[in-house]
Amino acid sequence: MKIAVCIKQVPDSETRITMSGPSPKIDSSGFTRVLNPYDAYAVEEAVRIKERLGDGCEITAITIGGEKVLETIKKDCLAVGCDKAIRVNEPAMIGAEPMMTAKVLAAVLKRDGYDLILTGKQAIDDDSAQVGPMLAEFLDCAQATVVTALEIGDGTFKATREIEGGSEIVEGSLPVVITCQKGLNEPRLPSLPNIMKAGMKPQETVTCADLGIDVPAALSTITTYTPPAPRAQCKIVENDDPAAAAKELARLLREEAKAI
Repeated sequence: MKIAVCIKQVPDSETRITMSGPSPKIDSSGFTRVLNPYDAYAVEEAVRIKERLGDGCEITAITIGGEKVLETIKKDCLAVGCDKAIRVNEPAMIGAEPMMTAKVLAAVLKRDGYDLILTGKQAIDDDSAQVGPMLAEFLDCAQATVVTALEIGDGTFKATREIEGGSEIVEGSLPVVITCQKGLNEPRLPSLPNIMKAGMKPQETVTCADLGIDVPAALSTITTYTPPAPRAQCKIVENDDPAAAAKELARLLREEAKAI
């Protein structure tokens, strides 16, 4: 079985964005970058499936990005069990829209052919949750999103996915695109020896031209990033009389905060 795990390197969730005012770009030079947390569930699930199925299973990590993404590929994919990696290096894809990303990833997936495509349910930088379903459409294959349990049979899959107020079981035939949700598994941490060995695993770098496609055009343009308005100064109602304090609080909420 050939498994592909589509991953994305994103800013760490604790990264602070500093802006003095509206700007056409965000300075990301000081950002700490990590594997998208939801993609970690996809990587772990792929490795667990390989452990169950044996050596006849091969895992390829696929991503789009410059050289900064290499450390994430090595430490968070190859060092925990992926067999090889493919990186699409296109400077024009920096900050790409979901449609652009899906088209390029689909070109890689079509070129090599995979039985199972895993990815996170969404990336924490844009929270679009669109790339997985778009991949399934471009590949014309089955899909199951926000999956919390997955069984792979002989050419078949059975996935449990979250829905509002409950869960839903989806069954079908491979190939399939699965987007992974928290609760599917508990991602393992890479060991130092495996991180050292990961550098010896095959890593391929390609461009859109190598894949036989043009760089997809963006459908929209971000013109301005604007920082949120500063929070209003906290006002404390000081009164030893609870009834008077409550009356004053109600007045402030009604007349100043316009909350009631």
